[in-house]
Amino acid sequence: MTPQQILNADLGVIARWIRLGFAWWGRELADLVPPALRRSPRGARRLARMEADGAIRIWRAGAPEAAPASGRRPGGPVDLLLPPGAALVHDLDLPRLSPPDLRRLVALNVDRYTPFAAEQVYVDIQPLDRPAEGPRQRVRLGVIARERCRALLAQASAAGLKVERIGVGGGVDGLDLRFDFMRAIRDEDGGGPVDRRRAYLWAACGALAAANLGLLVARDIDDVGQLQRLVDAQQPAVGLATKLRKDVEAERAARLALLTKRSAHEPLRILDAVTRALPSGQWVQRLEWNGRAVRLVGFKQPGFDLTAALRGPALAEARSLLSDMPTKTATGQEPFDVMADAAVPRAARRAR
Repeated sequence: MTPQQILNADLGVIARWIRLGFAWWGRELADLVPPALRRSPRGARRLARMEADGAIRIWRAGAPEAAPASGRRPGGPVDLLLPPGAALVHDLDLPRLSPPDLRRLVALNVDRYTPFAAEQVYVDIQPLDRPAEGPRQRVRLGVIARERCRALLAQASAAGLKVERIGVGGGVDGLDLRFDFMRAIRDEDGGGPVDRRRAYLWAACGALAAANLGLLVARDIDDVGQLQRLVDAQQPAVGLATKLRKDVEAERAARLALLTKRSAHEPLRILDAVTRALPSGQWVQRLEWNGRAVRLVGFKQPGFDLTAALRGPALAEARSLLSDMPTKTATGQEPFDVMADAAVPRAARRAR
């Protein structure tokens, strides 16, 4: 099927494709059900066995069912059992595939497994031996001519039977249904009453699932709404707590800045650092402190490096304001004029 064929399809063809899709989906799901659970829960299944002379006899629970006095058979689905010679049976070794895939494989290769063309017969398979390991399995292939199968089905419908499955009889008493050619007939007819009923049931299941999903979404929306209302109710308290936290953080930052400023610009700390840096024999005439830098003017012993002595944890960037050519006094001392910046203490740097 090409995209052009899909675009050129009318509503009738599209509806048939949808019915076939529902029928395929129903068969795939039905094959997942264990065989013991596929039986009808309303008592034993009725079997309509067609004899070689064309007569139809109804069986229920292994016993023949008496014909009603009116001659009209009771309604309800039946399994139509054809004589064993009505179908060609052949055993095959096929790859390990699921039953739906095996049916599609056989349908595409009918002319290889049988002397008939695909449009002449209905086919079905019955698994025989499926080993736990190995790439292949043993299956039994059943083939029946389309014209004969349609004629027998029409004969059963004329007798008032509603055929649900059609196959050949097997077993000791001939009441075991082998194969189900009705599946291929429904596929050819684009569904059928059983497939349509199954499609309706699955559509109802889908509608219920959608309703449950909608209910869950509605409950989730209601829960989110309740949570939003709870958040809105707590908003004033949250706003007050947020404002209080900001005020506390602002107060802490102001106190920290004040402590940092005090520790960095405290004059006693600078005076103590200058005292420790200048050994005996150095004379300071003037000390100036502006909160950021200290200036020292005085006299020092020749060869003493005052800028190097001032560098430490309290003072940094010590520099001389005099020329590079020092002059000496009558006593042999050299004048100095240096300036150093206040260094930030380590505790203040960690607090930042």
